[in-house]
Amino acid sequence: MCEMQCNNFFWAEEQDIPAGSGFSLWGKAHLLALAVIALVIVALTVWFGKLKSEKQTVFLRIIAIALPILEVVRIVVLCLDGRMGVGHLPLHLCSLAIYIYPVIAFYPNEKVRGFLAEFSLITLLPASLSALLFPDWTMYPLMNFFSLHSFIWHGLQIAFPIHCLMVKWYSPNVRNLWKNTLFLLAGGVLVGLFDSRMSCNYWFLRHPVPDTPLEWIYNIAGAKWYVASLLLLSILVNLAVYAVYYLYANHSSKKIER
Repeated sequence: MCEMQCNNFFWAEEQDIPAGSGFSLWGKAHLLALAVIALVIVALTVWFGKLKSEKQTVFLRIIAIALPILEVVRIVVLCLDGRMGVGHLPLHLCSLAIYIYPVIAFYPNEKVRGFLAEFSLITLLPASLSALLFPDWTMYPLMNFFSLHSFIWHGLQIAFPIHCLMVKWYSPNVRNLWKNTLFLLAGGVLVGLFDSRMSCNYWFLRHPVPDTPLEWIYNIAGAKWYVASLLLLSILVNLAVYAVYYLYANHSSKKIER
């Protein structure tokens, strides 16, 4: 039955899919998708590390171009389905990658590249990881275009800043936390204004995704303090990523010394 549904609704948008046709959060299909993405990222990272510098740059540029191309394809499919609307614009937090990654890959200014690459590591990578762990597209069958697109898209977003770090395009420094926070805050204000004007929920600023940590935060903080709690959460997540990076860097330096 599931296989038939997947075939029948491969190109369908969520409004055209019967209720109950999607995959379960942390179900077999979800875990399978996560396992495949993890294996692909690890394999790509190992392969990437063996490439010469010039080819590494080419590969990073391919990923940087692939993300906006995938987004254009998604929009085209939505238009063909007759379902393109203001709620499907590339304005989510993870969507920043389609604007930021090409700048990182092609813009020659090292300061701009370093700042955006560091923001990608400490903010977009954990955001993409969270999206994969707690997807908001569970209404789709696994073998649906929009479902597969989301898994692949977020997987590439995770791989890119890791590979940029491997080629030393930037060196994370916790002293840059304030810059990343201001950048995130500025984007949040603009998106919040758009959400309010257009009755959308980009960056999940108006209400959380059910059955995710955002819902837990909303239930604890309440509607009044929900957005402020999201900012605090982002800062804590950024600090956690910095901590992981410093632990890894310290471990790597000790191995080299030996």
